[in-house]
Amino acid sequence: MSLFSLFLLTSLANILSPGMGVIFAIVLSLQQGWHKTVFFSLGQAVGISILFTAAMSGMGVILASSPTLFGIIKIAGAFFILYLGWRSWHKPAMHFGSERDSSAQSSAAIPKDAFSNFYKGVAISLCNPQPIIFGISVLPQFVDPQQSYLAQSVLMISVYALLVFINLVLYAMLAEKARRFFTGPRGSQIINRASACVFFAIGALVLVFAVKDFL
Repeated sequence: MSLFSLFLLTSLANILSPGMGVIFAIVLSLQQGWHKTVFFSLGQAVGISILFTAAMSGMGVILASSPTLFGIIKIAGAFFILYLGWRSWHKPAMHFGSERDSSAQSSAAIPKDAFSNFYKGVAISLCNPQPIIFGISVLPQFVDPQQSYLAQSVLMISVYALLVFINLVLYAMLAEKARRFFTGPRGSQIINRASACVFFAIGALVLVFAVKDFL
């Protein structure tokens, strides 16, 4: 089996296990529909690419060797997630009406929501330094020393980012099927409050583990 095949298997095993990005994609899909989650997924892929580029270029080693900086990034990420939970809790209830009404609302809101979701995807990726550790410890194992290091790095980062994007979109599409069971403002409010609780739980866990790193 080639090194690239092993890389694909390892990447799929890592990506398919639900993590923070998957949870956020599901929450956004329940709130807004899977079409708008595509932009979040794209942001996640871009953020992962940035982190892997840092890891493969040697910057990741500096970050991993600095517990203080590593902890600061984790704490910043935790507060960002808690902020998203607060926004979701106070978000006005929407009416999940007919498909035609939903399409009209989506078309009018796409520009604003698209950029917002894209930035959320990038920010959440960058606030999660774990991919840097994966990039430092795992990716170099699949580099063939007889081939161009730059070309192999670009290929692996691109393929991994594409797999992340496809995985999140698929999760979002499955989540939207559950969204169809909720109709009217009451259903929307339930989704918003449940999403907020998920954000609060994740943010609290990330914050606790980040603070422990300083103790």
